[in-house]
Amino acid sequence: MRMSITKQNRKDDGDEKRMKALNNDKPVFVQIIEMIEDDILSGTYGMDDLIISTPQISKLLSVNPTTAQHAISILTDRGIIYKKRGVGMAVSENSREMILKERKDVFFKRAVPDFIDGAKKIGITGDELLQVVKENLND
Repeated sequence: MRMSITKQNRKDDGDEKRMKALNNDKPVFVQIIEMIEDDILSGTYGMDDLIISTPQISKLLSVNPTTAQHAISILTDRGIIYKKRGVGMAVSENSREMILKERKDVFFKRAVPDFIDGAKKIGITGDELLQVVKENLND
C-alpha cells in the first residue's frame, strides 16, 4: 500500500512509516510523482487545491530537497500542477484526466503485454486467462 503525502500526513509519524513509503524499485522522484498523482486521482487534491510543499515532502519522506523539487518540476512541466504566485503549487484543471490517460496508456502498452507473455511462458491458455480475468473483475 502506498503512502499518501497529503496535509494529514505532514506530522511526524516516525521513521518506520516513512521507510514503508519509499522503496528501491523506482527512483525516489518517480515515487513522489506517483504519490501526488495518486492523491489527485483519489480526490484528496482537487482542482486548484494547494499540494504539499517541497520542504514538507523532503522532511516527511527524509529525502533531499533537490529530489522533491525535481518531482515537482516534472509535474509542473507535464501540466499536472501549476504555480500559484506567492502561494504554492496547485492542481491543474484537467490533471485527473491527464494522469488517467497516461496510466492507461502505460498499462495497455507495458503491463498487459507482459502479463500475456508471462501467461504464455507457463502454458496458460487464452481461455484460462480470460476466465481468471473475468473472475477477478467480479470481485
